[in-house]
Amino acid sequence: MATAEPTKEAEASSFTVEVTALAVTETSTDVFGEAITERVTVGPSDTGELKVSFAESEVGGIGDMWTSAGWTAVALSSLFLGIDPRQYEFTFEPGAGIIDGPSAGGVTTVGVLAAIMGDDVRADAAMTGTINPDGTIGSVGGIPQKIEGAADAGKTLVLVPATQRFDTDLRTGQPVDVVEWGTPLGVEVQPVSTIYEAYETLTGNPLPRPTGTGSAELPPNAFNKLKASATEWMGRYEAALNRFLALPDTFGFEEDMSIAEDMAFDADSALGEGLSAVAYERAFSAGAIAESVLQAVTLADAYYIGGPDALVAEVQAMASAETRLDATLQRLEAESPRTATDVLALTDAYSNAAIALGFIDEANMLIQFLMETERTEEETLDLIFSIAISYNQASFLLDAAENNLVYGLGFGQSPPPHPEVVTAIAETVRRASDANLAVIDATIIEPEAEAYGLNPNDMKNYLMSTDAYYGAALGAASSTNYFANTIVEEPQASIAILGSSLSAWSASSLVVAKYYSLQAELDESFTVVGFGRERSLSDILNLAEDRAYELITLVGEEEPVTAIYYHENARSYREGTPEDKITALFYNWQAAIFAEALAYFNGTFDSAISQAGTSPLWEWGAVSALATGPGDDWPPER
Repeated sequence: MATAEPTKEAEASSFTVEVTALAVTETSTDVFGEAITERVTVGPSDTGELKVSFAESEVGGIGDMWTSAGWTAVALSSLFLGIDPRQYEFTFEPGAGIIDGPSAGGVTTVGVLAAIMGDDVRADAAMTGTINPDGTIGSVGGIPQKIEGAADAGKTLVLVPATQRFDTDLRTGQPVDVVEWGTPLGVEVQPVSTIYEAYETLTGNPLPRPTGTGSAELPPNAFNKLKASATEWMGRYEAALNRFLALPDTFGFEEDMSIAEDMAFDADSALGEGLSAVAYERAFSAGAIAESVLQAVTLADAYYIGGPDALVAEVQAMASAETRLDATLQRLEAESPRTATDVLALTDAYSNAAIALGFIDEANMLIQFLMETERTEEETLDLIFSIAISYNQASFLLDAAENNLVYGLGFGQSPPPHPEVVTAIAETVRRASDANLAVIDATIIEPEAEAYGLNPNDMKNYLMSTDAYYGAALGAASSTNYFANTIVEEPQASIAILGSSLSAWSASSLVVAKYYSLQAELDESFTVVGFGRERSLSDILNLAEDRAYELITLVGEEEPVTAIYYHENARSYREGTPEDKITALFYNWQAAIFAEALAYFNGTFDSAISQAGTSPLWEWGAVSALATGPGDDWPPER
């Protein structure tokens, strides 16, 4: 790890930059764009506690989406600059009365980066676009009107997402070429793909972007372990299928079992093509689905033979998932990571355990509800089946957590990071995920609840049951406190929090992108059947795949097995159904996030900054200028 020698700490002082975001306002008669100046200030903190504040000019003037953009900007800036965000104070001051919307995510991130690096931002430029967890710029709405708003404010340059060369004119409802739209207004419209492109264009200085020539292929040992695990899960699938076929009555679950059969076919094909990560993922899915179907038939049979009491007895037996959770967590706590790559294998394992805990909590909540309320027999049966599904999901996620250790441990070269380095990024992304969940409440839950005449909590429960990513985000987020109170010894304590936090952040980011940036179109069961921005989705998938590959090769010498696993599976889902494409995007983001974390842990990002030339403010919180190893002291206060 490269070490940056800080200059005199007295030289580190607050730095403020002004950036211009763009917004759209709709009235009963018109729709128009406007430019919003935002002051971003970053300064040194003397307490070692992360401080992020949003200065409002009106009560409730800053909405949840703007707040989320700020937290994401802090999280990504910390990763890409290799800094401990707890060594700083971040302040965001938008200069409008009441504002909201996630489309300022990109320009806000530029503001944070520029403030830390000591670069000014062009006063004649504005930008619109969300920021994704991999540093790519996400799609937004109303770009033609936003360009008009920029022109009215005297701006001559507007950066827009590269995925949106064409966007809808909100007045006519017709698509227009946004680059050509700006020409008669005297505005140069420049599409940008990543935060690196946006930063250089807006500041005139390149943001150091480390590159690597490592491999994006699985190490032979990991390949063989995944292949063996795939074979094991194919055995579980075949056993469940044979038992299912031998049953006298399958209660109409044949179609569900056919899904498992399709997954098993894909697993066999992947094994034949030498894609062990894909083979394992599909075989695991086939086995899990087949065993779940068999369990459902068992429950149905118990009910029809023995009535509700027999059904309840079967479900109570499934509550052993709680005992298994304790055993799995003890198994994870017993592992001592040897390398930074091992830390990420454990992180992914804790991610799966966190979501499993969320399902167990959900099952327990439903049991409590079952005991305290009266309902029809049909409603009772539905509730009992929901409880069974939650316990089943938890059990399979615990299987996945243990498998993370089987194929993910034993790789890499760099030593594991100091627990405080892990905690620094874990606490930041935890807050970013909380902000994302607030956005989902404000932009999805509450509007949909109002549209359907439902209580928001009922709408939230419904979305949890129909959107796996939302359920995962809530489950992982709710697990953080449990981990904090249960796992207290380092290095496991910080890794567990990182696991739950990263999982909540990536899943919640996908939900926001799915419904906002991509405008997912849903059927009556909330299954994605298409996208309002189909062209953008194709471009975003390309960007995400390229970015994941770039980050994996950046840390290729560390043998980033977890990141490669997700990247290989992302490619396999790329050309499938609309839901498959969402899965591909999520897996690419997972690959990128794990590779980013590894580059943060082994000093790749801060080394690039150090070699390119630094600022006193960056040196104040650079991880490499603080402690680097597990045995070093860490300065909680400066």
